[in-house]
Amino acid sequence: MSQENVQVVTASWTAYARGDYGASLEAYAENTIWDDTQYRPDGAVHLGHRALVEVVRTWLGTWTRYELEVEDVLDAGSDRVAVVLRERGEGKGSGTEVTNRFGVVVTVRDGKIVHTVVYRTPEEALEAAGLSE
Repeated sequence: MSQENVQVVTASWTAYARGDYGASLEAYAENTIWDDTQYRPDGAVHLGHRALVEVVRTWLGTWTRYELEVEDVLDAGSDRVAVVLRERGEGKGSGTEVTNRFGVVVTVRDGKIVHTVVYRTPEEALEAAGLSE
């Protein structure tokens, strides 16, 4: 089941990276949990599709230009997958160019993403997934 989980997560993040947010959202269970408390000082635990769409809408609204690259997708065993991501963009208010690497740990059940935790660094995500060196 692990390889299938990697494929689900890869497809979702690849769709997101190309701007196909609908296709990305299809990979998430209706009652999915998105937890960005480890990533943002004002982070929260968001429940369900509507909350996830609002998180994405708010995040993308802070940029005049934004791109995301999937650097790595790793099987973390059982039902978990770790993802290393790089985002680049230009802040809407400041015009500041930003490049940031971060990681997420995703739980997949029955072919759907049910839980995502966002971490400030890839290393934190890999450690949380039990994949650190």
